[in-house]
Amino acid sequence: MSQIITVWGNPGSGKSMFCCNLAKVLTAGKEKAIIINADSSTPMLPVWMPDRLFDASASIGNVLSALEINTALVAERVCVLKDYSFIGVMGYSAGETPFSYPELKYEQIRQLIFEAAKLVDYIILDCSSQVVNFFTPTAIEASDLAIRILTPDLRGVNYLKAHKPLLTDAKFHYGDHLTFAGLARPFHAIDEMGHLIGGLDGMLPYSKEIERCGTSGEMFHALGYCNKHYLQALKLVKERLQPQENTVDTEAQEEDPELQETGQPESQEIRQPESQDKEARHELTE
Repeated sequence: MSQIITVWGNPGSGKSMFCCNLAKVLTAGKEKAIIINADSSTPMLPVWMPDRLFDASASIGNVLSALEINTALVAERVCVLKDYSFIGVMGYSAGETPFSYPELKYEQIRQLIFEAAKLVDYIILDCSSQVVNFFTPTAIEASDLAIRILTPDLRGVNYLKAHKPLLTDAKFHYGDHLTFAGLARPFHAIDEMGHLIGGLDGMLPYSKEIERCGTSGEMFHALGYCNKHYLQALKLVKERLQPQENTVDTEAQEEDPELQETGQPESQEIRQPESQDKEARHELTE
């Protein structure tokens, strides 16, 4: 069974781009991942792969509206990237609308997630910003790790205020979510934002190169343009998914005075200067 990562947050915070970058990092060792997006308001198949034509049969809508959702059906409908054969995607096709299929139901979504989880090492759930959409709360409930990405401004703060009350049930493990500032820019009040929402675990800085990748159909090429802060956030997620290794490292650090003084090698590397970012990206992706 794979590990399930759910990514949610306010509109325009960079969630889908983060999912693509995360998938590349997690599959660097030839592990396999599937990104699932069930937001019918923005069909993602033509965004991920604009150079390929998909008919309605490739749509995730056909899976979610099937009488029985099983592993074979999910495997048949996963679209594998040409350039990155360890990453598959599932989403809606071009031209489909929110009315193309019956309304999503909790049991169907949950079944899709767990059947897909039998196929690969990682499931990355790219959620709609609408928590009232069944997919988002179901994805948060099913996750091994949930990540909320918020723009570090009044939109992000008020989005969280509006949606936090909907996720108070213990099954959503709200207090365990990682929180990242998405599309962070120099003029954003990052410290004040962190104070208002209860702390930030990392930043996903805006860059023109990453935006270009998102608008030109090259989302899976953006990792090479991520700076050290973005890479640090990706590494944090990867480390959270390997709790056993972290525990071993922590125990070793407690026993070894030199490690207590210098810290772990990985922690040193993610704080390196801009001139060494290329080397850090190589470590994440190779």
